[in-house]
Amino acid sequence: MTTAAADRPLTDRARDVLKRAGNPFRNYFARNPDDEVCARYHVPELFAPERDLLHAIIDLYRYDPTAHSEVVPVLGNKGAGKTHLLHSIKHGVGGAWQLLVTPGVYQKDTDFLEYLLFQIIDTLLGGGKQKGVRPLDQVGENLVRRQLGVALRDLSPADKVELFPPPGLGRWARRLGLGGQQAQERSEWLAENLSGYSNFARMPTPLPQALADAGLTPQRAFDLLAAHAGRTEAHNTAGLMRRHILTGFAKATLLKDEAELANFLTYGFAELDFQVRPTRQDLVLALFKVLAELFRSLKTPVVVAFDQLEDLLLARRSDDAHKTAEAFFAGIVQVMHQVDGLLFLVFAERGLWNRFVPSLDGYIQDRLNNPVHVPKHGTVKAIRLEAPDGGLVRRVVEARLRPVLDELPEGEADSDVTPFAEEEIARVAATEPTLRDMLQQFRHLFDHVVYGPDDMQTGPRGARANGVSQLYDEPVTPVTRLPAAEPPALAAPAPLSYGGLDRGTLNRLAQLLGHDDDDYRVGAVDIIHVPADPVAALPPPEPAVPVVVESAPIVEPPARSSILSHAALLELWDQEQRAARRKLEPDGALTGATRELQAGLGAFLAACHEHGVKVGPWRLQHVVPEWSFGDHPTYGMVTLAHWACKDGQPWKVGVGLFLSRGAGKPKDLEVKLGAMDTRPTVVDHLILLRPEDDLGMTGKSKSLWAEAERAGKHARLEPAALDGLAQVYSFPRWIAAVREALPDGAPLPNLADVIQERCEKLLEQVCMPVVG
Repeated sequence: MTTAAADRPLTDRARDVLKRAGNPFRNYFARNPDDEVCARYHVPELFAPERDLLHAIIDLYRYDPTAHSEVVPVLGNKGAGKTHLLHSIKHGVGGAWQLLVTPGVYQKDTDFLEYLLFQIIDTLLGGGKQKGVRPLDQVGENLVRRQLGVALRDLSPADKVELFPPPGLGRWARRLGLGGQQAQERSEWLAENLSGYSNFARMPTPLPQALADAGLTPQRAFDLLAAHAGRTEAHNTAGLMRRHILTGFAKATLLKDEAELANFLTYGFAELDFQVRPTRQDLVLALFKVLAELFRSLKTPVVVAFDQLEDLLLARRSDDAHKTAEAFFAGIVQVMHQVDGLLFLVFAERGLWNRFVPSLDGYIQDRLNNPVHVPKHGTVKAIRLEAPDGGLVRRVVEARLRPVLDELPEGEADSDVTPFAEEEIARVAATEPTLRDMLQQFRHLFDHVVYGPDDMQTGPRGARANGVSQLYDEPVTPVTRLPAAEPPALAAPAPLSYGGLDRGTLNRLAQLLGHDDDDYRVGAVDIIHVPADPVAALPPPEPAVPVVVESAPIVEPPARSSILSHAALLELWDQEQRAARRKLEPDGALTGATRELQAGLGAFLAACHEHGVKVGPWRLQHVVPEWSFGDHPTYGMVTLAHWACKDGQPWKVGVGLFLSRGAGKPKDLEVKLGAMDTRPTVVDHLILLRPEDDLGMTGKSKSLWAEAERAGKHARLEPAALDGLAQVYSFPRWIAAVREALPDGAPLPNLADVIQERCEKLLEQVCMPVVG
């Protein structure tokens, strides 16, 4: 861009278009690895070497399924772009497909292997997509293709004729031994099409089309698979689990019925006919190993990525951080020893990693710091994200501005970075430490250029940028506002200009910077110059001056923790709830998310306790987010909440989820009611949230409920709509998004108003009854 172009102010028409389009730098951070902002403004060249290296590490587990489980830290400052990098791996077009598990909450009171197993099940059955496809669809189709091809090749000639009867007089033809050659050809053709070998490009024919072309209905294909699994799988525990999982995937893929797979992964695996009843931990490990073996056979790497580690480990600030970190890393090392073929990616701030890891046990440190050898890349101990250079920063700015500039009339845009000057972008890239800080500066600068300055000013854009940088890059400190009527002896008149900008421009800029919808809101901001010494230390006015001066009030600028206004908190809430609802909508997703929902319920009640939420006369005195009991890995978990009225004894309330359907429904209820049999008494009153479309109880479930009532147990069912369950599921992720939007070290604002506004019905359901 020439100097003349850089100095030319925006026309009124261009300014109006940019104002209508809004500030494209407003959303300057990724809330989680599924945030659509990442895809909307993705720049492929950004972190390309780091992304290629991660893909190469993941491919180690694709081509060598027997590889030992390892940990690869991805370290960078807060705002360096770690979440954006993870999003590009999970949803980007580069690299082959892998099952990427991104836990949203760390359940520190749960056995780590059990916690990780249900994170994988939740990801597998949920409605979330990776690279445009649901994990259940991707894994199911690959598994059905492979197993169906094997089953077809294992058929006897007579069975092939039975499966593909000749047209016309089929029964008589079979009796006469006719049609065998035709059935053999069709069987081989279908097996080749399912594997992709018949296609020169090695792209397999879509499964429904291949079955239709071969004249095989989905029901007959399912029957063939189920019969083959029954004949070939062993009759030990692992073989029984594989048989049920294979038939569950086949039914979900071919018949679009996910209930059987979801029920087995949450209920059926614990109800197999065992010679000796295994412990809860043995059941979890057995199922985990079967699933890991299944993924390895499909050459589908399982990658567990812990993003925003500081929020996962320090979600409850009252916890002992080092104790929580030690339990977390010890759990990872334990799983690495028990299950092969897992890759753990830990996205963490450098300071947090350097704070926790050196204080861990030496053996844990050795496993975490064990390097990974990657062909053509060398030995990798950790991946470090640095600030991008000026060229990449310019590409990021281009990507953000492109949709806005497309709306400008032809000839109005001086360049593809209008309304910025090249030297402004270079200056921000050279002076800011992280990508997030750069985007924040561009957000302020866009507001200043488009909304704030006077177009008729004669200073060039370079001087404008210097002024903005001087004003807003320095740390904000409290100031003292002097009264307008202050006598001259107390205060010198403020300068008319600063940094090349007139005072009116500065006041307008300061006001407009507070009007961002996703930022804090202020009525006005005054730029006040004060003496170097505190006002309180100034000498009193001379008696000769007959002016009575009131004490100057202390005026602090908006605290950065208040950047999230009430409206911004609600917007984040709505975004997370919509994402959670999409994940829970498929048939089997709700059942598969049982443990994740219970963890969300625990986080919700813990936050209510921390922020002083009241429900009528009831207030929380104590909360245990996750209390594990009994031998069932899925159902043996509730949240304990002690509700108390003023001057009254607290009620020990157990709040759990009753989500099972079909054969698992009576077992789920039996285990939950067993929580009130614990001695000494842990639960006085049991509240179970049940999907509103299946509240009725029949058969054994009805008998168990009636028996509990006769025994004097206090329990009640509460109907839960999908939106209510989505609130529970999304709550930990909303808290993480709020924390991520705050500056370093800033505490959470009080969330009681938001919780009571959005969760009024849920609060009433998980509390003791409110009379009147």
